[in-house]
Amino acid sequence: MDYLLKTEPSEYSFADLQRDGTTIWDGVSNPVALKNLRAMKPGTRLVIYETG
Repeated sequence: MDYLLKTEPSEYSFADLQRDGTTIWDGVSNPVALKNLRAMKPGTRLVIYETG
């Protein structure tokens, strides 16, 4: 399964993720989003969408 992850570049950008390699996505309160985040495993395909 593929996932679409949305981020605000002023908060945490794709460049930040490339630099860090991994990160913890905290501050998510939507129950469905949390369920999907917990279902992700290493190697899961995803697309990162930056707003703004």
